[in-house]
Amino acid sequence: MCEINISVLTRHDWSRYKSVRLNSLQDSPDSFGSTYQQEVALSDAEWQSRLDLKWRGLEALPLIAELEGQSVGLAWGVIHEPDTKIAHIYQMWVSPAVRGKGIAKALLGNISTWALNKGCECIKLTVTTSNAAAVGLYASSGYLPTGPLEELRAGSSLMVQPMVKRLVSTARYL
Repeated sequence: MCEINISVLTRHDWSRYKSVRLNSLQDSPDSFGSTYQQEVALSDAEWQSRLDLKWRGLEALPLIAELEGQSVGLAWGVIHEPDTKIAHIYQMWVSPAVRGKGIAKALLGNISTWALNKGCECIKLTVTTSNAAAVGLYASSGYLPTGPLEELRAGSSLMVQPMVKRLVSTARYL
C-alpha cells in the first residue's frame, strides 16, 4: 500500500486547494454549509486569499491528503478569536475511492495534535446526521454529540449535529 502524504496548504497551493474543494462539494453536497454553485463562481484571487492566512489574520491548519500523487482529502483546523481554547474542523472530506484507508483518521489526528500544541482544550465540528459513516468516524475518534441539531444551510431539511472532542495532554508533570 502506498503511503498517505498529508501536508499543509500554503497560498501557493491555491489551485490544488480549489480542485479538491470543488471535488468535495460535487461528491458530497449534503456535507457542507457551502455549495458547489457558490464556490465554483469564486475568482482565482478569492481562492488565493483563502490560503493567505497571514493577510486574513487567521490561525488555521489547512490540510491536504495525497495518495500516489493524487489529492484525495481535505480538512481545515481553525481557531477563532477570541476563544482560542477551541479549535474547529471545517471542510473535512475524503475521496470515495479511498475511504476506509485511514486518511480521515490521519487528517483528524493532525488537527488534534496541532490544536493541542496551540493550547486548545477541545475541538468542535458539525456533521450531517444522515451521513452515518461520518458520524461513526467522529464517534470512533472521540467526538461526542453536544447541543441541539441545526440546519445544514438556511431553509435546508438536512440537519447537522454539533460534536466536541476534549483534548488531553499526555505530558507528565513531576
